Amino acid sequence: MFLVLLLAFFVLFTGKVASGASELSDGAERASTGAGDLKAGAEKAQTGAKDLAAGTEKVDAGANTLAKGIGSAKAGVTTLKEGATTLDEGAVKLLTGAEAANEGANKLAAGATNARTGAGTLTAGAYSASDGANQLAAGATTAREGSDNLAAGANEASDGAKDLAAGAVRANEGSGELAKGASDLYAGMQPLVTGSGELIAGAQDAVDGIGQLNDGAYAISAGIGTVYAGINEPQNGQPESVATQIQKDLKPYGPTGKSVGAAELNAAADELAALTPLLAIARLSGQDVPTDEEFNEKLGKLRIAAAKLEGLEQLVAGVDLGLKGYDPKTGTFIPEKGLYKGSQILSGGLSDLNTKAPGLVDGAVEIQGGITEVRGHVSDLSAGATQLDKGLGELNTGAGKLAEGNGKLAAGAGTLATGLNTLNTGAATLAEGNGKLATGAGTLATGLDTLETGAYTLADGNYKIYDGTISLSDGTSRLVTGTESLDEGVVKLDDGGKTLTAGTSDLKEGAEKLADGNTELAEGSKTLADGNGKIAEGADTMRASTTALTPGEIFTSPKILAVLIPLLLLLIPIGMLIAGTRRGTQH
Repeated sequence: MFLVLLLAFFVLFTGKVASGASELSDGAERASTGAGDLKAGAEKAQTGAKDLAAGTEKVDAGANTLAKGIGSAKAGVTTLKEGATTLDEGAVKLLTGAEAANEGANKLAAGATNARTGAGTLTAGAYSASDGANQLAAGATTAREGSDNLAAGANEASDGAKDLAAGAVRANEGSGELAKGASDLYAGMQPLVTGSGELIAGAQDAVDGIGQLNDGAYAISAGIGTVYAGINEPQNGQPESVATQIQKDLKPYGPTGKSVGAAELNAAADELAALTPLLAIARLSGQDVPTDEEFNEKLGKLRIAAAKLEGLEQLVAGVDLGLKGYDPKTGTFIPEKGLYKGSQILSGGLSDLNTKAPGLVDGAVEIQGGITEVRGHVSDLSAGATQLDKGLGELNTGAGKLAEGNGKLAAGAGTLATGLNTLNTGAATLAEGNGKLATGAGTLATGLDTLETGAYTLADGNYKIYDGTISLSDGTSRLVTGTESLDEGVVKLDDGGKTLTAGTSDLKEGAEKLADGNTELAEGSKTLADGNGKIAEGADTMRASTTALTPGEIFTSPKILAVLIPLLLLLIPIGMLIAGTRRGTQH
């Protein structure tokens, strides 16, 4: 009974084993295929691990470069912060300077207005100085005549001094009056001494003014020369000069001439005006043509252009004739009366006058010296007269000194005459120069008008600069704040860079370990693939060996021995176990 059950169990068991062996064989094949895929994936993982290791080295190098860059950035941020601070300080100074410049520009504008007023006063003063110089010339002539008389009188006084000893008694009677007269003469010469000092100062001012007039005349002459060349010399790209071209078109050549080109333009306008009816016909035919108003407006512009052309040619011709000195009464050219040649003559004359002007100061100095010397001799005369009044006992000695003093007086009178001649010449030159000074002062007043306008424009521009510096100051303050925030960000970036450097080092070590593990995984997957192949072979063998048996084949198939033998061997320990159990129960 037991064997029957055992056989039945065996039959069932072999069926299950056969079915399991079949599934095991299929699973082994799938495992073998998966092991192959795993091997291929392990190889790719190994390659990727190597690439990862190489990449981590590059990341490590990049992290080091980033660390160096952060160091440079920190230095740059420090420099930027210092520069921003300096810029902010400079902006404050610029704001202060802009305020000062704005205030100065306003003062300049006010000063220009005052200077314009002063220029008008200067013009009036120049005319007054010219009148005074003329009076000075007349007075110098009179003084020269008086100095001649003074020299003659001095000579006569020297001769009379010889007779003074003989007339001592008579001189005693008039000595008091002589002393008084000499004292009055000495006091009366004081204004002449003071006037000689003022004469030197005036002569020096005249020399300075002549120098300035010389510079201005030279600049005017150069400017007129430029205008003359622009009209009478061919310009760049032009075969003929402007004057030559206009002479061919303007008949006669002058401010009242008629332009042939302008007449042609007007004639063309008239011809076009006659075509106005054709415009209506063209519009009826559907053509896009101007309206009568537009056509008439264009004709008007053409006629205006003709008038402008003629006016421009007349203006240039008039300027050219004025430069060349054209005389409309005689129809001839007098270059010396022309503005071009005249300005050159004026510049040359002022240059010559500027060269000779210092002699005016020298003459005034000689006059002052002569007057001082004469006054000194008059003082001696006064002292002598006083001594004469006190005692006629020293008459002979005093008469000798008087003769000597009169000789010096005669010499001084000669020097005075020479100085007065120089004064007379210089006064005439001064009068002429003051007239030109008045003209220059008028030009100065015109220039100061322009200066005043420019000064107010400057003041307006400085105010805009001042307003802009306020915005600049606000921007630099924000820049300083931004650089401080940037400095804090760079510090945090530096900390992050250090963390990145440490992390890349760990990543490099992990990549190396991953590469080693992938190598071992590749080797294990290869072994697994080989083992799965053997399992598949064993599973096929087991499936072939464990095909289920029918009850009729159990006793006839030799495969039964493969089951019975293990069962018999199994029964031996079971029997021994049962026997042992029984003995234990009996005891």
